[in-house]
Amino acid sequence: MKIKQLLPIALIGLLGAVGSASAAPITFSFDSSTYGTFLVTTPTMTQMGTTVTMAGSDDLYNTSQGIGVGGDALTSLGENISFTFTPNSVSLLSGVVFETANTLVGSDFALFGDGSLLSNISFVNTWFSGGSYFTSLDFGNWTATEFNFVGMSSNGFKIKKLTVDVPEPGMVAMLGLGLLMAGVATRRRRKS
Repeated sequence: MKIKQLLPIALIGLLGAVGSASAAPITFSFDSSTYGTFLVTTPTMTQMGTTVTMAGSDDLYNTSQGIGVGGDALTSLGENISFTFTPNSVSLLSGVVFETANTLVGSDFALFGDGSLLSNISFVNTWFSGGSYFTSLDFGNWTATEFNFVGMSSNGFKIKKLTVDVPEPGMVAMLGLGLLMAGVATRRRRKS
């Protein structure tokens, strides 16, 4: 393979590496600074140009331990809470979930991304604070526009925070430029 043929491939790899380094993690916190249970009247939050919109199978309530569904603010069996990100898909990296009765386990909820069941979730650690259990989760870098947490047990849980990775517009543009150059090089090679 000639150097001219290798150049576009090397450029795409370089642009991918630069793009990965320039991605911007954002942490959305859904807990309330005030003690109590409050109806969520403004279910949107914007940071660094990315907006998350929250919705549930019942009214959403906010507490100092996170956001949940129904008057007890717990998303339990058959209930769900969704987070929709705009304007682009995001990669769900990690989060903290409050669980009322005991430590959260994988059978307590199911996670869907754009309607598909997501399975590789790691329960990183669990701690007890102020009478509540909290579990730190690693979501394995799933990419989607909407993430939906569905209660699979009666234990109940709340979402305290989620960290997502948002592709920078510059990264997307550079990757597109690299692909365009690769296409031009391939076309030239076919003509000669």
